[in-house]
Amino acid sequence: MIIARIFPKKSQNFKNAQPFFQKISDSMDSGGWIRLFSFWTLIVAGIVLNMDFENRYIYWNWVGWKSGFIKLIVASAIYFYFLNPNNLWAIGSKKLHNKEIIIHAVIAYVLLIFGYVGVNSMVPDIVGMFPYFMAFLSCLLVFQFPLILDKDKGTWNYFDWSDKIQYFSLSLILMVVSVFLGIFLDDPIVSTAGAVSVAFPLVGLIWPNHVRHLQRARFFPLFTFSMFLCVRAPWFLIPLGILFFLLRTINYFRFGIVYPSFGVDFLED
Repeated sequence: MIIARIFPKKSQNFKNAQPFFQKISDSMDSGGWIRLFSFWTLIVAGIVLNMDFENRYIYWNWVGWKSGFIKLIVASAIYFYFLNPNNLWAIGSKKLHNKEIIIHAVIAYVLLIFGYVGVNSMVPDIVGMFPYFMAFLSCLLVFQFPLILDKDKGTWNYFDWSDKIQYFSLSLILMVVSVFLGIFLDDPIVSTAGAVSVAFPLVGLIWPNHVRHLQRARFFPLFTFSMFLCVRAPWFLIPLGILFFLLRTINYFRFGIVYPSFGVDFLED
């Protein structure tokens, strides 16, 4: 990361900037900024599904970016002022109970519908949304294993693997179902992204317990779906990039680690 080269962790400039970013990080934690990745991806999935309904062969289309940004802004306002304060969208921050999983599932489907509907498409494609919904549930189950940051070492840990077989097996099944539904419905985005994402819960399921498998299974399916959605809606790269690098910068000055990151921890203990 460029910032890490300009402000090495042991430099005086890093120490001088740290208090400022620490104040921002308090707002970041309370606001749950990182959970916007999943929130936005569901909305854009609905938008892209609408694009597919209107033109099966549409790619890299900037048409509709204004309405797309408006939808993200409106949904983000609802998230910050209603959902997050009431703990209704808490993916990754804790292990959800069955009732909370149902609430998240309902909100996810509403977000898909919100993304889909527009001036020319007031009736959502409920069936077409289903494979995206299955993929979301698959990812949600993996996020039932909240990671714990060791601030001293700058590494992530997870210690309770008691429900690993249950959650990873169901996550794998749901992702496979998503792929086959995508193929059946002739949706190249969800079928291809899902096919790539199948590997991550599978590795977490069959390989020995290690935090790096959990890190990959949490981050890469969400990243994969986001990038495949950008194939049709490239404007989505802008808010994703802004949020991604903003969080990385704040967390670097906060903990001295690069997070979110495409890398994982390779400690063997």
